[in-house]
Amino acid sequence: MPPSRERSRRDEVVEAATTVLGTQGARGLTHRAVDSEAGLPAGTTSNHFRTRGALLAGVLAGLAERDFTVATELAEDGLAEGAARFARHMAGPDRVATLARYALFLEAAWDPQLRVQLDVTGARAAAPLRALLVASGSTDPDLHAKILLDHIEGMVLHELTRPSGDFRPEDSLRLLVSAMGLDGSPSTTAT
Repeated sequence: MPPSRERSRRDEVVEAATTVLGTQGARGLTHRAVDSEAGLPAGTTSNHFRTRGALLAGVLAGLAERDFTVATELAEDGLAEGAARFARHMAGPDRVATLARYALFLEAAWDPQLRVQLDVTGARAAAPLRALLVASGSTDPDLHAKILLDHIEGMVLHELTRPSGDFRPEDSLRLLVSAMGLDGSPSTTAT
């Protein structure tokens, strides 16, 4: 099979696995469920990801790439506004993928290999935020990125589990950026 077609089928499997994980949770993630979600012949998922661990790693890599792309696009909005749009995106249009991400976080609590993969992929996905922090005057972009991401993840988790109907993360993110002594306006953070 040509590499581009093979890559495309693998992407279909990853997307379907993300959907299964985000809609059914970790218990629902089986090779058969992914095949069914993707509308693929039985055994297709297993051909690409032989084990459940490999499937989880594939979903994680796909989510990290997705986060990197979205974060890069939102970086033009400045630190606080871009972070707020990212949080709204995670809780809104990307809800299913975000639920899949949280399911992976929980799986990593019992899977040291997945935990290592989370660290590696998370570092790449956070690169746009780190660049914004440097442009905003951060003297410790790694610490500030951790603080911001922890805050965003917590806000989004609460919104997903207890929807407010009026999710507006802007105020708390502006306050947090200001408390860290950073200038989060688009004019100073544009790259």
